[in-house]
Amino acid sequence: MRICILSSFEDSLSRDTGYSVRIYNLARGLASLGNTVYVVIPGANVDVEKMDKFFVYKNRGFLPRKVLYFLARMLEIAKPTALFFYDLLFVIRIRNVIQSVDIVQIEQQASGGLLVPVIAKIWKKLVVVDCHDVFQSLRVGHTSKMRQILETFFERLVYKYANLILTVSEKEKEILTSCGIPEEKIKVVPNGVDVESFDRLSIDLKRVKGRYGLEGYRVVVFVGNMEYLPNREAVKLIATKIAPLVCKEVNNVKFLIVGRCTEKVDSPNLIFTGTVKDVAEPLAISDVAVAPLFRGSGTRLKVLEYLACGLPVVSTTKGVEGLNIEGNSCVIIEDDVSSFARCIVKILNNLDIAEKMRRNAKESVVGYDWKKISAQLHETYEEFLRKESRALKEI
Repeated sequence: MRICILSSFEDSLSRDTGYSVRIYNLARGLASLGNTVYVVIPGANVDVEKMDKFFVYKNRGFLPRKVLYFLARMLEIAKPTALFFYDLLFVIRIRNVIQSVDIVQIEQQASGGLLVPVIAKIWKKLVVVDCHDVFQSLRVGHTSKMRQILETFFERLVYKYANLILTVSEKEKEILTSCGIPEEKIKVVPNGVDVESFDRLSIDLKRVKGRYGLEGYRVVVFVGNMEYLPNREAVKLIATKIAPLVCKEVNNVKFLIVGRCTEKVDSPNLIFTGTVKDVAEPLAISDVAVAPLFRGSGTRLKVLEYLACGLPVVSTTKGVEGLNIEGNSCVIIEDDVSSFARCIVKILNNLDIAEKMRRNAKESVVGYDWKKISAQLHETYEEFLRKESRALKEI
């Protein structure tokens, strides 16, 4: 098969955000199975390069960057390049790639409100919409009412014209079916984790601890892109409520905050790493991982990464929403903030509990390996094309 993955985010392959981890691993997984995969993203210059086993096409549109950033500020759009999906020159430049493939898999569904109907109805290509989360602007509530209305309108338009919709969990699928979208049009393709890359034994723990000044400290870790409001809220909660309670009960504890950092919270208990090349390293030196999230959409890749690294996890209900790990002995779910902190203390003070949770952690994510997920998506696309071929023959 020839597959085009179309994303409006310039950093779609950076692998330091949830969406970039998903895009990269699905592209690599599909290419590893013998498919020809093109990932089309915005770029400063028009360029083609090979990355692992797939091709990356970078294109720019007509609008200058200064205009893009001005419009983005006016419209409260976090990623200015999302506007390229509405830029005629960008659309013209990617046309040849799109027309050469069997399937177009589009990311950021709210950005594709006008592009998806063009691809599906004018260029007559099969369109798959990969929903990292559905109706985010409504569920997270981080934008103005006007933007919520616009995003929801365009998102519904995309779902109408898409041939197939991918969601990351059954819960996300239920949200779409409750909006009248046919169930047979939706396929659950969960987020995953590269289990092999989270091997603690291959990491020099002493060197990594020294890098962050954590020699002699117990470490509680939180991973998240601080450009995302629910993650910023989680860090604020850690700094103001959770960390003080834990540090009062346990000596020599630091909270390690890993990921893109737009603003740091002033707290003696927190250490910010910023973007890291390999998230497995800070996870490997940690004793407990946390996900104190109270709103959001989609599913949290951070939790899968915690478990792949063999870490005991304390999370809110929202933090593990959509993942089939509830009731698992490697995750403690607690929504009360004081009780959340006490759960961390309990794990830090009880090596038997911590070791038991560690043993169960890796086993809990075996079904979430990106290789298995990519193989399932490959089969889904093959069956999808067979059905379309049969339908054309019957006409």
